[in-house]
Amino acid sequence: MVAREKLEEARKNYAMGKYNNAVAYCSQALQFVRFGSDSDMVKEIYFLLGLAHLELGTSYTVWDLNDEILACKYFDKVIAMDNNCVEAYLYRGLAIIRWGNNYKLAIADFDKVLELEPDNELARKCRELCYEQLIKKEENEEDD
Repeated sequence: MVAREKLEEARKNYAMGKYNNAVAYCSQALQFVRFGSDSDMVKEIYFLLGLAHLELGTSYTVWDLNDEILACKYFDKVIAMDNNCVEAYLYRGLAIIRWGNNYKLAIADFDKVLELEPDNELARKCRELCYEQLIKKEENEEDD
């Protein structure tokens, strides 16, 4: 199956840090996948697209916000297909922080991760960091 081969190439390129290539192969895979019968593959492609765009947003010296926005959109698609996908909420929360420091929105994603997986330490730490940033922001606003 062509879609599966393209997805495998996308995985290999992602693992090698070739995120643009991973995006290209994922896009090709989407052209060949049958949406009705291969929903798990579609979800995996969207998730990998989200991860690749998140990495692209952090791999340049000047962040390209479009990559964070695209990452959020792809994680949104994964969540629409599986509203219990812990990883999609976790990485979308990270992308939201990088996109525009919307800590309240990111906290909602980290809360969802902790609802689904109460022992997730990464989500707990990210949520705490967001709360710390909100407090700092409020203190700075009071000083002005």
